[in-house]
Amino acid sequence: MKLEKITGIMERFGVTSRTLRYYEQVGILQSTRQSHEKYRYYDQENINRLQQILVLRKMQIPIKEIIRIYESRDMKVLVQTFVSRIQTINDEIATLSELKAIVNDFLEAMLDNGISHISALPLIYEKVEHQFGCNKKAEIPDLERLSKVSEKLVKLPELSIISLPPMRVLSSRLKGTESSDSGGLWDYMSSNQIPFGAPGSHHLFEYQQHTETIIIQKIDDNFQNTSIFEDYIFEGGLFAMCSVFVENDLGEIQYQMIHSFDDNAYYEVDFQHGGVLRHDTLVESVLSPDSGREKINLYLPVKKRLPDTSDIEQNQQLESVTFAEIEQANPVLKEYPVDFHQMTPIYNPHYQVLDNGEAEFICWISARMLNTNVAVKLPFRVDIVFMADSASEAYGYGADEGSLWFSHNNHTFCINAENSSESSLSKHAILFDQPIMGNRFIFPETGMIKYDEYNTFSWIIGEKHFSVVINGEVRYCGVNFPYMNMDLHLGQPAPIFIGSNGQGKKLFRSITISQLKSTPKINVKKGALVMEVKASNNRLPKIHPMVTPHYGENYWFNGCAGFVMECLGEPDYDYWFFAGLTGENFTQVYSHNHFRGDGVTDYRLSEKGNHGFIEDVFGKCGYASSFVPLKQILSNREMYVQTLMAYIDKGIPVILNDHGNNPHNRPGWGVLVGYEDYGKTLLYMGGDATEPDRIPVKDLLPEDYIMEGGHCKGWIFLGEKKKEMSLADIYRNRILSLPDLLTFESNHYCFGAKAFRDWADSIENGYFERMNPEEYDDWGMHKVYVCNLATNSGGCRGFLETAQKLNPDLIFIEQIMDLYRQTGHYWNDQNGEDLEALGGGFNANLNTLQDKEKRTTIAAKIREFAVCMDQVVAIVNDFKH
Repeated sequence: MKLEKITGIMERFGVTSRTLRYYEQVGILQSTRQSHEKYRYYDQENINRLQQILVLRKMQIPIKEIIRIYESRDMKVLVQTFVSRIQTINDEIATLSELKAIVNDFLEAMLDNGISHISALPLIYEKVEHQFGCNKKAEIPDLERLSKVSEKLVKLPELSIISLPPMRVLSSRLKGTESSDSGGLWDYMSSNQIPFGAPGSHHLFEYQQHTETIIIQKIDDNFQNTSIFEDYIFEGGLFAMCSVFVENDLGEIQYQMIHSFDDNAYYEVDFQHGGVLRHDTLVESVLSPDSGREKINLYLPVKKRLPDTSDIEQNQQLESVTFAEIEQANPVLKEYPVDFHQMTPIYNPHYQVLDNGEAEFICWISARMLNTNVAVKLPFRVDIVFMADSASEAYGYGADEGSLWFSHNNHTFCINAENSSESSLSKHAILFDQPIMGNRFIFPETGMIKYDEYNTFSWIIGEKHFSVVINGEVRYCGVNFPYMNMDLHLGQPAPIFIGSNGQGKKLFRSITISQLKSTPKINVKKGALVMEVKASNNRLPKIHPMVTPHYGENYWFNGCAGFVMECLGEPDYDYWFFAGLTGENFTQVYSHNHFRGDGVTDYRLSEKGNHGFIEDVFGKCGYASSFVPLKQILSNREMYVQTLMAYIDKGIPVILNDHGNNPHNRPGWGVLVGYEDYGKTLLYMGGDATEPDRIPVKDLLPEDYIMEGGHCKGWIFLGEKKKEMSLADIYRNRILSLPDLLTFESNHYCFGAKAFRDWADSIENGYFERMNPEEYDDWGMHKVYVCNLATNSGGCRGFLETAQKLNPDLIFIEQIMDLYRQTGHYWNDQNGEDLEALGGGFNANLNTLQDKEKRTTIAAKIREFAVCMDQVVAIVNDFKH
């Protein structure tokens, strides 16, 4: 079968890749992608179909009609489409002919009555009526007829559906009255230096109510309004937006906007009781492409006919509801008692079924869990009777001790969450991800359990309520979650996984999973949208988590770099390769003044202008790259967003450091893997996320962004491969340069043995001695360094083994592996004398670090790590010399 590449199709037919993707998205065209190719290909059948589509589009046949033609495959439908198009053209011709006749009537009347100036045009009627009197046969230009013809010819500009956010506004309406003083508001804002909303910023609107014109201007929530003008919360919501020039008949435009939704299957005008709009139509000034004509946006309030995941409404928490009422509103369809003998341990947790029929479970880390092998779909319910053993909880693995969670479709539901070895930092929270949507909720001090006795919890993820009941007490109950309005019955069953965190032992007496009843909802798959849909998005085809933390992948930049190389077809350059190349998996770090990040890359980029470090890393792989500082991106947002879109279209992601706001507030390194709405929204992947977050560009690159500190923040664009590099040489050079890495120090931080010794000196010399609990940051001040040494004790092994395999003469590598293996024993495996056993590891707390005897012992242990690093440096230097 002969195939033609997309690039050839684009050139031959003069179409863009976006157009072709759109035709595929709506189902009228198909392409294939071969396993060894990143480009799409088309066979002859689809090439012929593309020619047919292009002919139909040149006839201005709408896409929805073309879809109907191909779905039916009936010649009658094609004939009906052509006849309908001909009728539309005839109607337009007739209307234009009528308009031509009216204009001609006006012209003749002007000439006959001596009208020589435009201002005298209305006098035509007076003179003509006076001249002809009651003569019915007279040809008098008909204004009513002109209006009707004009209405037929007015074409409504393309509509957009947008969501205006809630905001506090200052109104021109006078307090306690129905009167508006627009000029007064203008003067008040000017004299008080209140900035006016920029055109198109969604901050400044006007609207008409009865005979009054009212202006509203966004103000800060903490603004003290001592004026005579009313302020209130503008509720925002969905609006249909239409851009027009001011000289148009705005009343007619609004009328057409309203009636354009009469047959819309997805949206409708938001009328309230009494037939009034939810909000009067808003008007906003926007920048005009024609300096001589003023342009505005009209905003008509609309609402969805069916729920949509992009319209996230605010849920409500019920304060007074009983467990019985919740159960009655969310009835059980079928119960599935879990057989403990049939549960499957994941990643080898401690799990055994006891003689009394109960199950004993210790996970150590959250990735080790139990598969119940019971699958349900939304809505569902989980009931567990369990006991938590307090004596076995020790925070030995940096864990969230005491928690108990289950997951469904990658969404987590947890009680007694967010705890810490520092009791003042423990939250004992209820934590969950909203089903389908995935946005996270945390309610501190609501998820507490009883230790050393049996507890019962019930999670009801229902169609009417989302509730958490612990020991018969309703700890949380929410309603009006967006997922509740979706087609839950169309979802696929997914298994329930159960887990915890840390080394605390759990005993399960019973686990019951129930499928709840759901109500089928109407799902309109196709319909006649008035708005023209254009291809506006692209997303990389293969998306997966950047790192897998329970495998020790704790340095996010390396996961991002490995993902980019994977997209470029470089399988050798993976996470572990970059973790070695950057030195993250080899060296301890320590900062003398403030928290700088998790490893070498963060530390090197914490110095202003040091972004060349990143470019050097990719240069060692033979690739050109550009680290564009955030300040430079902010100065030319549009250009860099367009560059990003071009990269995504070529199948290459873009790495970023410091990404702004997004639904999950993910910090640090991430990758941009797609875009939506012509680049107004970007898709971000970071950490172990399985699906990208949607981040509006206005949040990612806000106008009011304030650069803080000297940390190098920006985007990394990978360029061409300039040189083929020997993989063996890359590994060799890294190993032989370890002494430079492990002895590096600057005025503000250091690596290697000195990092261990300076850290130990800081602890022993009383850095924490007079510190208050409120000042203590357990991660940034201590546990990040523990994570550093714990990760590197085993994380460098794979890089070392590959280096030895590619360079057999580096016989000393086995000695280096032994030394890093020894640091692992120092951390958590030295018969009660390791760092964790001494209370200086992940289980460290402020009291321990303030105790003089304990901190002296901890510091001495940390210095033993330094000795190992000294020996690594000596071994490599001996080989080199």
